[in-house]
Amino acid sequence: MNILWLWLRAHRWPTLLAVCLGVAVLNVLVGGQGVPVPTLTSIRRLDLPLRQFLPLVMACAIGLHSRNPSQTFTVTPRPALVLRAGLAVALHVPAVVACLAVLLGEGMPETAGSLRNTLALTGLALMTSVIAGATRSWTTPLFFLMVCLLFGPRYDYAPTGGPSAELWAIVLAPPHDLTAAVLAGIVWLLGTALFILRGARAEIST
Repeated sequence: MNILWLWLRAHRWPTLLAVCLGVAVLNVLVGGQGVPVPTLTSIRRLDLPLRQFLPLVMACAIGLHSRNPSQTFTVTPRPALVLRAGLAVALHVPAVVACLAVLLGEGMPETAGSLRNTLALTGLALMTSVIAGATRSWTTPLFFLMVCLLFGPRYDYAPTGGPSAELWAIVLAPPHDLTAAVLAGIVWLLGTALFILRGARAEIST
């Protein structure tokens, strides 16, 4: 257990845990509160629940914590694939628990939507970590969310039901949207698989 804890600390896992705990508290207390968002579509402005933005915080945190802590990680006798798979699990657990906190304040559909958005944005963060490095992993999910907000809403946007967003704007889809859930799952699987196979790109410490 001591070795496991040292390994988690090497990846600054306690910091990630604290971030996800903060997100869980926000989900419970103010997750349903509307946030005014400007868009470049015919809607011009819409209100979105805060819980649709919180997954970005966790996805960025997961991406930043996917960095190899030191050269020790690459010379350990255990297979690198196993270590990266274990790290992927350790990074996802706090985020999933934070999403489940939505159950306390909103209910199952909203929880599913929060989990979907977290997985989609995390998949993008892990892909970026592999390609460009962990310290840059936050850029892609942030850019994607901004594009979704600016160009994704449709004129018939309805947060409580019905068509709401363009097909590609996963994070704006209603919680019960099956197509958005499938697309989010694909993005997450690709990002996680790529991370387990390749790991985060090595970066020069400054």
